[in-house]
Amino acid sequence: MKWIRWSVYAICFLFLVPPPVSAQPLTARLVPYRLGPLWGFSDRKGNIVIPTRYQEVFPFYYGVAAVKKDNHMSIIDDNGEPIIPFRYDFISNFNSDGIAIVSRAAKWGVINNRGKEVVKLKYEGISEFSEGFAAFMADKKFGFVTRKGDEVVPAIYDAVLPFHEGLAVVKAGNKFGYVNDKGAVVIPLQYDGGTLFNEGLALVKKDSLMGFIDSNGKVAIGIQYEAANIFSEGLATVSKGGMVGFINRAGEIVIPLQYENANNFKEGLALIQQDGKFGFIDKNGSMAITPQFEAANDFHDGMALIFNDGWGIVDKQGKVIVLHQYSSARDFSNGYARVEKDQRWGYIDINGNEVIPLKYENADDFEGGLALVKSNGKWGYIDVKGKEFFRD
Repeated sequence: MKWIRWSVYAICFLFLVPPPVSAQPLTARLVPYRLGPLWGFSDRKGNIVIPTRYQEVFPFYYGVAAVKKDNHMSIIDDNGEPIIPFRYDFISNFNSDGIAIVSRAAKWGVINNRGKEVVKLKYEGISEFSEGFAAFMADKKFGFVTRKGDEVVPAIYDAVLPFHEGLAVVKAGNKFGYVNDKGAVVIPLQYDGGTLFNEGLALVKKDSLMGFIDSNGKVAIGIQYEAANIFSEGLATVSKGGMVGFINRAGEIVIPLQYENANNFKEGLALIQQDGKFGFIDKNGSMAITPQFEAANDFHDGMALIFNDGWGIVDKQGKVIVLHQYSSARDFSNGYARVEKDQRWGYIDINGNEVIPLKYENADDFEGGLALVKSNGKWGYIDVKGKEFFRD
């Protein structure tokens, strides 16, 4: 994982399938619990409710959880009863629509939380759903399918990006364009690169320069920049002559091109580089935190990770909390950040207090009050107070 993000100038990043497992908020009554090598579920106090008899489990979501036994997967209800036979090779977490991606014999499809196959297992790969559509791969080409299994975009493209703001990026040969939710090409495949629509505009590349188009395909901001990023919080970074500034959605330069590097705005501030040092500006272009850091990340949960002869964090008023005692640190997520020393991980809060001791071999971010940690070579969950939902 990178500990610093330099300026992120977006040219179309194309995804492939099969899909990753997405993290879901762990707000269910039951928590995955590991006893030795086997998994079950406990309540939030650690009392085991569903016996530890599974090789692997995913968190409960939409009233069901994916579990693995004898190298096959099924879904169970919160009484521990299987809803469908153990017949799948893989079942993802359920998403906010109550559906999950599944595979069997190298074919991919989708089930709902009652176990019904709503998208038949016939694809070489499938992505997560975005705005009601998932990308699928058939015969090494890509298209889009609905949650009911209707193929609205046939598998004729070499690559795609998910739907966002009603349109999806598609690529054929070396050219990029956009299709709508009916599968019609609404912006011809004429660009050398393209991004998702964001805040009503998409960044496109043509003849080594970049600009922005609207959802009708009209050039909204001239294709004139050496580099650029998508819009975020109403502004976007652009670059000419090796210097970076910010434009608004009307294409007006509202913060002059005067920086060596810059990230888009996040939580009201943007990371910039000037004279080799990193700091932060506000949306008026005023210096909120003077460039003074050797490296920095964007703000997360009101704090930004910085580096000056060692780790630290800074708040939006510029107050620095030194964390030089740690060898590594990660961005804040849900009020906590992971830190590491001597190959052991723990967590700090936004005041820099070590709230969970550094005793784990690895650790993930907190989601819904729980985080995965690795202890004695095996993973298990902890809560924000450090309570462990596992025993060896």
